[in-house]
Amino acid sequence: MRRALSLLSLTFLIFVPAVLSAEPPKSFDVVARGAYRVTDGRNVKGTTEEGELLTVLATDQDKYWVQSLRGVQGWIEQGAVVRLADAEAIFGRLIRAQPQNPVNYERRALIWLQSGQTDKLMADFDRAVELGSKNPSVYVNRGVQLATQGQFDKAVADYDMAVRLGVNEAYLFFNRGVAQLAAGRAEKAVEDFTEAMQRGEKTAAIYLNRAAAHQAANEEIKAIDDLAEAIRLEPKNPAAFHQRGTVWQTLNKGDKALADFDRAIQLDAEFVPAYSSRGFLWFQRKEPAKAVADFDRVIRLNPKAAVAYNNRGYNRQLLKQYREALADYDEAIRLAPSYVLAHQNKAWLLATCPDAAIRDGKQAVKAAEKACELSPEKHWTDLKALAAAFAESGDFAQAIQWQTQTIELAPEDERAAEQRVLAAYQANQPWRDEP
Repeated sequence: MRRALSLLSLTFLIFVPAVLSAEPPKSFDVVARGAYRVTDGRNVKGTTEEGELLTVLATDQDKYWVQSLRGVQGWIEQGAVVRLADAEAIFGRLIRAQPQNPVNYERRALIWLQSGQTDKLMADFDRAVELGSKNPSVYVNRGVQLATQGQFDKAVADYDMAVRLGVNEAYLFFNRGVAQLAAGRAEKAVEDFTEAMQRGEKTAAIYLNRAAAHQAANEEIKAIDDLAEAIRLEPKNPAAFHQRGTVWQTLNKGDKALADFDRAIQLDAEFVPAYSSRGFLWFQRKEPAKAVADFDRVIRLNPKAAVAYNNRGYNRQLLKQYREALADYDEAIRLAPSYVLAHQNKAWLLATCPDAAIRDGKQAVKAAEKACELSPEKHWTDLKALAAAFAESGDFAQAIQWQTQTIELAPEDERAAEQRVLAAYQANQPWRDEP
């Protein structure tokens, strides 16, 4: 039957450029109420315009030492400005007076960025872009928001525009690499991560991400090299050891994978991905009892982990703990009603279990039909479960029909075994798993 555990762990890190100060005590943003002088104490250094964004660098009684986006620094009266969070009325007035000026939308968007009001943020960014904004931070920040919403192609387009507008810092290529990888363009992601490295990004995170891109591009050895560097930079990072373990697993280096999963767990006894991956490795090694123990741990740490219930159920089935396996499949389905594999595994158990007390042809058909209904493209193992369910319910004509389709869709090396199952149905015999 189909196996269900992702062996690829992607480290998604999205870097937001420092448009705003997250912690105001040392510096924070304010907005000019109108035209006010900025001085160094004796000389006028410049004059603000209404709605202009300033960053406060120091405070002295009733004055702020500020810096404008134009680079002007000096003192300004506190009464001449308002905190960014309180500037909505100023920007609203400016937008009503100049509705075709993208700058006012760009500036108001910073309020929504700071306060986390994503819908308003995106509306103002979109309007600024419609009006022809050439401010690269608009495209950078909108790209970040689009990426967090899963709109990776649009995010890449915004990052591309930021590059064309002159942004060449490492973080932008890092962000674009993450979006490229999430969009399934691993080779492009590698290029962007490499560009970020050449521009000074040499953290463990960049190596973890490029390793994930190499792995997605089936360049496992390059992934191992990047992960070795990530581990050198952060030798106590369990994610790095876990990710390298998944690559060793892909390379069929089970002992090395096990060592890395063990090390990840030693570094963090509550690091769920390592238990999940190690449980799958035990399954591959035909040690279901150890697999069950690791999936037990996953469930204790994350009681809503539907995949862990399914995987524990499958390994319990291998241990002939049929009732417990069925309970696990049911819990996986309760937690994730559209989880195809849990429906399929439940159907197979109900149709083929050696224990007659567990078998239930009617419920097996129901579970198998649900698996097929939920599958966008019918997988041969879904059809195999459906055939077994009809055989258990005594409808051998349907069983033969679906098993015949199973053979047509099955990989070449599986067809001989599936032909034997078909022969059983043709002899009006339901299929039984080995007791």
